[in-house]
Amino acid sequence: MAYVAWDIETCPLPSETLPSAQQERLGSEVERLREQSPDEDEEALHRQAGSFHPHLGWICCISAVRGGLDGKEEPKSWTAASPAEEKDLLDQFWADVHAIGRHHDQSGKDLQWVTFNGKNFDVPFLTSRTVANGLAPTREDIMHTYPYSHEPHADLTGLWPNSNYSLEGLCSFLDVDLPKDEVDGSMVAELTRDGQIQEVAAYCEGDAVATLRCGQEVSVLL
Repeated sequence: MAYVAWDIETCPLPSETLPSAQQERLGSEVERLREQSPDEDEEALHRQAGSFHPHLGWICCISAVRGGLDGKEEPKSWTAASPAEEKDLLDQFWADVHAIGRHHDQSGKDLQWVTFNGKNFDVPFLTSRTVANGLAPTREDIMHTYPYSHEPHADLTGLWPNSNYSLEGLCSFLDVDLPKDEVDGSMVAELTRDGQIQEVAAYCEGDAVATLRCGQEVSVLL
């Protein structure tokens, strides 16, 4: 069995570029978040609303890492420094996904995609942004979101669905290193805006590697 773990990072689209329907959606999302976090500042609420919804945000980075039970890891990232570059990011990502899948199909080696919360967030966001850019996914298995099956896409949040754990919590539980530094998800939009997309990629790769290692630890359940 070969595993490919992947993760995305997202940024809000400039609010002034949104059509009126999405302007209204943004307002509704901000209000919903304000009810949940009344002490959060307005800029943070807008950043969260845009980054969490594929009609209001865009993908600045996708990172993936391939490995088997031998522990070898080969992280790779696809990045976009601005919304204008998102289409090229997605086009290249889907081309590489097709190549990876074709390689495993020809070799006869089983391939499993692994994410953390991918069925609820990463896959819907990725497919929405793919369509928005006039592209089409090149593999169906990576888009698998059926919640009661771990093949061909294992979402690690589905292992113990009522436990409400984070990737950091899962890593702690499984004694897996989470290679984080001073960057966290709330900083992605600002780092991207300031031209520090490589820092975003390093952060995203850290999550992908941790997801792969967790997947390997629980492979008996997948």
